[in-house]
Amino acid sequence: MSLMTFTKFCSARGLLTASIAMAAMSGSMSRPAAAETRSLVISWFVMASNSFEGDCPKGLNPKPEDAFRLQLGAIGMPKDKVEGLVAALKGGSSDNATRDTLVNRGRFEGKPVNAFTFPTAVPDVGLFRTVESKYGYGFNLDGKEETGYEEPETKEKGVDNAYWKAFGCNVNHRGTATDAPTEWALHWEINRDKMPAWLISVTADDFNNGPATVTLTNALEHISRDANGNVRADSTFRVDPDKRWHNTLKAQIKNGELVTDPGEVHLLGDPYILTDLDMTKAKLRLKFAADGSLKGLIGGYIPWRRIYLLYGAAGFTEEIMIGTNIPGSYYALKQNADAYPDPKTGENTAISTAWWIEAVPAYTVALQAQGD
Repeated sequence: MSLMTFTKFCSARGLLTASIAMAAMSGSMSRPAAAETRSLVISWFVMASNSFEGDCPKGLNPKPEDAFRLQLGAIGMPKDKVEGLVAALKGGSSDNATRDTLVNRGRFEGKPVNAFTFPTAVPDVGLFRTVESKYGYGFNLDGKEETGYEEPETKEKGVDNAYWKAFGCNVNHRGTATDAPTEWALHWEINRDKMPAWLISVTADDFNNGPATVTLTNALEHISRDANGNVRADSTFRVDPDKRWHNTLKAQIKNGELVTDPGEVHLLGDPYILTDLDMTKAKLRLKFAADGSLKGLIGGYIPWRRIYLLYGAAGFTEEIMIGTNIPGSYYALKQNADAYPDPKTGENTAISTAWWIEAVPAYTVALQAQGD
């Protein structure tokens, strides 16, 4: 840390002790003189979609009212009662009886149960249609070029992104590299203010070519926003000393683009995004902009039930306001999971994913973990 950086840090965070700042500066000075570390806070994290005309040849997934018709009919509810519920719903009715019937449309031993808590109590009526496309964003995680997508930018073959395959025909999950899907843009925009900030740092001798180290950690603080509502740059964050949220990946930079080796990434999140980002065979592809910010892609395998929790926790609001059918999402994730089979059942426990990320410059302070 330079003297200028140290002075700016102390003026911005006068309540932090000088000993913490000096420890951080001492650790920085112990690195080779040529090495530089750039720290940032992640400001954007959304599903990497690649939607275009014709990628859902069987059509988009049903609207909420049509999904309810299929599921309620499958449990034997009379058609006139189903249509009455749908009419009340479309008419803006919010009476408890209508909501309770729709929420508790699961059946266990003939009795109504919560469809979000017990999604398998709702019959699988094949709601989710899958994307049929040659191109998709992500990484080849399993080493097989004959399966998966071709990456539009890198031309890598065998790209694995089964989460997008499963959900890309859901109208609120459709998007492109420049137009984020509504589902994820909404969840991230609302919840990043109350979850621990995610920090990323890159250490390298040369940020154009050569080896690098990428570190991802949780912060003890939330993000803050500037006058335009964007994540504020140059804020100071204390790194969470809990080692469960410390992740280091080796990387190579070529012509200013950084690509990591596969590794594991574990970050504490939020139930309405991801309870925790628990990613194996994780890879990142990042590029710095002139203002010090970065954009890129992170991909890897995530336990599919962690993703389901996002939808299940949102419940009826997710179905009515956003339009994602919750039991249908459970079956879609389960059926498209593509890694880590359970040794007893043989069913895959994880699903390949890819996410767009952006980050803005930040200052970080490392705190000593208890027991160190």
